[in-house]
Amino acid sequence: PAFLAVVMQLGLWLWVGLTVVWVISLLKRDASIMDIAYGVLLLGVPWWLFLHLGGQPQASSWLLLGMASIGFGRYSLYILWRNLPHGEDPRYARWRQRSGARWWWWSYFQIFLLQGVVMWVWALPLVFGMSAAGPIGLWHIAGALVWLVGFVFEAGSDYQLTRFKRQRTDRSQLLNTGLWALTRHPNYFGQTCMWWGYGVFALSHPWGWLSIFPLAYVTWFMNKGSATSLMERHMAKSKPGYADYCANVPAFFPRLPVKTSKAK
Repeated sequence: PAFLAVVMQLGLWLWVGLTVVWVISLLKRDASIMDIAYGVLLLGVPWWLFLHLGGQPQASSWLLLGMASIGFGRYSLYILWRNLPHGEDPRYARWRQRSGARWWWWSYFQIFLLQGVVMWVWALPLVFGMSAAGPIGLWHIAGALVWLVGFVFEAGSDYQLTRFKRQRTDRSQLLNTGLWALTRHPNYFGQTCMWWGYGVFALSHPWGWLSIFPLAYVTWFMNKGSATSLMERHMAKSKPGYADYCANVPAFFPRLPVKTSKAK
């Protein structure tokens, strides 16, 4: 009962936070602040759990808090830096145009509350991991190592993409080197791997195996769901060499390059 109460309170906390973000989006006429709120609210989840689960913080609690703070904190700062100067993301602008007068309430359910439910479900490994506080053990170390692989992929690919955009001479040029030569979406793979790190960490809890369900959804969403499909459609239209790139580089799970195609 106490565990379920924490889960329900966490859902309420996310709902209140996303409602505030929704109101701000209406005032700013910019729904893409949801992308920034995603990282910020997820950054707040482990801190909220750390303060509300009771008892004295243990070594494993500090480790999980550090992992999540670094991962979600870096992501939040990156999205904040990337999105703020450019106004509303074109995806949200198209939805705003299609929705017309019903946008104000449609956006609340379709964008903010829907993503809130997703965040709530995805946060289950963090709840289990923080609930099983104790000395650092095998599951904690294994989870941290899996998380580290994901962090290298996500942070490294974001850095490579930022550097590439500064150096390219034409917007149609394609990044196909570094981590982007191993997978077409190293940032999505990295974020998925980090979530699996939290899931392995959660196995220190007797019920931690239940994390497999949200983790399976994370993997599907990042690999086959809207995250990858939306980006693939956009890239196919804007990058002339994208078909050749797709023929040589896997969409999600990394693979050592068989041959390297040149950017066009």
